[in-house]
Amino acid sequence: MRVCVTGGTGFIGRTLVRRLLAEGTQVRVLARPSHRADELEARGAEVVRGDLNDPDAIERAVQETEVVYHAAAKIDSPGTRTEFFETNVRGTEQVLQACLRAGVGRVVYISSIAVYGLVREGERISEDTPYDDAPEKRDFYAESKIAADELAVSFAKKTGLSLAIVRPGIVYGPGRPLPAGLLAFRLGKTDFVFGNRENRIPLNYMENLIDAIPLVADLKDGKLRQYIVVDDENLTLGQYHAAKTDAGGTRTLFLPGWPVLVGAPLGGMSRRQVARALQDRWYDTRRIREETGWAPKVPLREAIQRTLTTSG
Repeated sequence: MRVCVTGGTGFIGRTLVRRLLAEGTQVRVLARPSHRADELEARGAEVVRGDLNDPDAIERAVQETEVVYHAAAKIDSPGTRTEFFETNVRGTEQVLQACLRAGVGRVVYISSIAVYGLVREGERISEDTPYDDAPEKRDFYAESKIAADELAVSFAKKTGLSLAIVRPGIVYGPGRPLPAGLLAFRLGKTDFVFGNRENRIPLNYMENLIDAIPLVADLKDGKLRQYIVVDDENLTLGQYHAAKTDAGGTRTLFLPGWPVLVGAPLGGMSRRQVARALQDRWYDTRRIREETGWAPKVPLREAIQRTLTTSG
């Protein structure tokens, strides 16, 4: 089998590429020229050097592939709204169009739970929950991912392209520091976290997420499928930080969220963005578990320890 991974040098993409290569899959990667691209090539991947603004490179990358994993995105680097939309929306559209022309059997698009907006207290967020109805009040990344996700769904319905959308939460693992929360900062060995310790935190350990993605690709029934993927939908901030403290010797101070909400405009954030981050958000993962049999294999404390061991 030959597959293509866009964004193969990114945090999710390179882990996916390494897993696929280890399993004996022929992997073609769309990636900008870099030492990471060279490393993947040395491991056995075929590298097409280019990006989502290069339609010719996209065409070459997806040709004669059975599955395309579209993981490329502009995430947390600085940029204008136009730059985020060019990469995340226009780039996604070009990938989908190229896949349709090439007759790709299955496309898996890595989206985000950022597409969902404010919810009522106690509401469970599922794949049927509508997109945020005020995306213009979110940051450029979230706004562009909402638009890209909506575009992908519409494209699949109109063209019949076999598409699966995966919406992970906060992804962590070797190569990245452990997250503290949506509204948090660290000083020394102390995490300062704004919000209620009983609020849930939607985490994905990288290896658990990479287990889920190929399972979704294997569902080659032509249907449009959408999946929220979170390791533990009931994990609270308090539980997570207790495990983090045990593993790394850190401490956590929980602070009220209202000062951040009041001062949001001064910090360059919208009040909607902050209000969303302060909610207890309950993500429903029943669909991915029931339809693919996926369940996280690496438990929280082991995942934290593995991350600390390699991330410093």
